[in-house]
Amino acid sequence: MDYTISITNKCNLKCSYCYERHLNTEYGSMTPGIMHEITEFLNRRRDAGTVYLFGGEPLLYKDTVKFFCENIRAREFVITTNGTLLDEAFIKWCADRGVIINMSHDGKECIQRGADRDLLDTNLKLLLKYQPETLVQLVYTQETLPKLYDNIIYLKDMGVKKVSAAMDAFLIPHDPDSFGDLLREQWKKIAGIEDLFIYELALKKKNIRSNSSGTCEMCKKKLYINWDGKFYPCIQFQNLPEYRCGDLSVGIQAEKAKKAHPDYSMMSERCEGCEIAKYCRNSCACRKMATTGTVRNISEAACLEEQVQILTALELLSKEKGGG
Repeated sequence: MDYTISITNKCNLKCSYCYERHLNTEYGSMTPGIMHEITEFLNRRRDAGTVYLFGGEPLLYKDTVKFFCENIRAREFVITTNGTLLDEAFIKWCADRGVIINMSHDGKECIQRGADRDLLDTNLKLLLKYQPETLVQLVYTQETLPKLYDNIIYLKDMGVKKVSAAMDAFLIPHDPDSFGDLLREQWKKIAGIEDLFIYELALKKKNIRSNSSGTCEMCKKKLYINWDGKFYPCIQFQNLPEYRCGDLSVGIQAEKAKKAHPDYSMMSERCEGCEIAKYCRNSCACRKMATTGTVRNISEAACLEEQVQILTALELLSKEKGGG
């Protein structure tokens, strides 16, 4: 089981596309008591694979991050940070213990992230010194889509080897046709970048090879533990009482949650009859909830993004097989 632990949903930035701003949730952070209870809970279960330390911005509470890394028995730890609070001592501490740091950086322009690009550049270069395989997570919006390729090249020129480029979940295209054309243009150019791992295209190629994108199963392979000790299937469901699947006092109540939400893992209604639906992520409940506020459908923008990425991955596989 993989666990995402939200240390806090507070943050020192105000990204225009931040999911937390759309969740209408109470802001808070983990108490020492909850921190110890989570550690004891996971160690009793003895099934922790990857433990993701998340926020908000988890490095607002570095001592809590260090406590979890030192005391939870897990295969690996991954910290997701906006990068502004990184320093060499902490990066070295993580590197010495094999703790992975994923950092967010939008490339040339970080206006919508509300961050100082020079600071991010400095901290990213420092991080790459100790963790050269760092995954850098970029978010693009309708305004920055025309520069997506340029922003990824900017990161590559800094020495980045792995990039994830995710679309603003709340994006509503002004003109879906032109938006789709621009998506296609940008991802086709991105696919041509040599010596750079692009997470989304690698995932699509894997799904195509296996002829499936897998099934989104509630609380079976992953669990989201909120800073208050309550459990949810995924981050987009935090503080929605109807989707709670337990807490530290009662444990994981997966079957109860599944019975209450039989449509959780359904393919998006928009995908009915689509020839490439089996390859796409649009049965992911967290993705459906993030883009439409329901587990039954996916947004038009997310659908277009999936189509473009799958078609791009199919072209890459064809070239790898000698198809030109």
